[in-house]
Amino acid sequence: MAKGDAASRGQGGEVVERRLHPVTPLRRAWAPVAVLVGWAVHDPDQAQRQLTRLTTTHLLIGLAVLIPAAALYGFLTWWFTHYAVTDTELRIRTGLLFRRTAHIRLERIQAIDVTQPLLARVAGVAKLKLDVIGTGKKDELAFLGADEARALRAELLARAAGFAPETAHEVGEAPARQLLRVPPGVLAVSLLLTGATWGTLLAAAVVPTLLWLATHNLWTVLATALPLVGAAGASSAGRFVGEYDWTVAESPDGLRIDHGLLDRAHETVPPGRVQTVRLVEPLLWRRRRWVRVELDVAGSSNSVLLPVAPREIAESVVARVLPGVSVPPGPELTRPPRRAARCRPL
Repeated sequence: MAKGDAASRGQGGEVVERRLHPVTPLRRAWAPVAVLVGWAVHDPDQAQRQLTRLTTTHLLIGLAVLIPAAALYGFLTWWFTHYAVTDTELRIRTGLLFRRTAHIRLERIQAIDVTQPLLARVAGVAKLKLDVIGTGKKDELAFLGADEARALRAELLARAAGFAPETAHEVGEAPARQLLRVPPGVLAVSLLLTGATWGTLLAAAVVPTLLWLATHNLWTVLATALPLVGAAGASSAGRFVGEYDWTVAESPDGLRIDHGLLDRAHETVPPGRVQTVRLVEPLLWRRRRWVRVELDVAGSSNSVLLPVAPREIAESVVARVLPGVSVPPGPELTRPPRRAARCRPL
């Protein structure tokens, strides 16, 4: 957001509402299409029968109705969505028939994530996701210009930190010092050494084959194979794409995490909000002394701090999010009693 555009009040003191980026209707125009796709997935037999009855004329008429309707829906949802920053809150007003206004108190904002899906990166726009104390669902502004999104994020965090409204937009984003970066090669090897990756791939290959031999029903095989293939892809290629170029940096507003090959995400782990930290050591990682650091942050959905890192580095990062807490070495941990093996032998 440029300095001249950052002011939320006009010369007369009234609150100035702004719209999202003009490419936003393209994103929201997919909603009518998604409804049709959901119906087809819910009742594939009926969808197949309807498709076989379609002629070229019917198909052209359907497209002539669907495309303008989707475009109109996207335009109207964009036109009736506004946001404004006042001295005390961020207001997001949406809705054509049923109006909804979200009043987000600035002092309750604890983190703001900036995400850029692939097409958004091409279009030069970004999405803001807000972590607000006391809410389980993130409010978001999608989409804003990339520079505008970063400037608005810095302004909101500055106001939440107590800076005066007239100077908050001049504060800018706090500087950050990079702590570590996960090399792509290390990330790829870590995924290959994860048992869940090979387990889902094996299930995706074996289960559909057995179902086909037992039923010879193509729809049954597809209904089983597609979720398994999706899970296999998410546990291997999907994780690699999502965790690519994982970088952790330290700043006054917390630890900043940047990651993603296609969709870039800029997340913040605010200080004092981390409730639980877990160090996960898959069996095949232990020889290399690699660990995965997971965490629970109050009011946030961020769940991964480090996808893979040497144990010594992981412990130093944990000490930054939980000051004064040290990870005890293995010999200092107390084993459960032997009788517990009857309940959990592994």
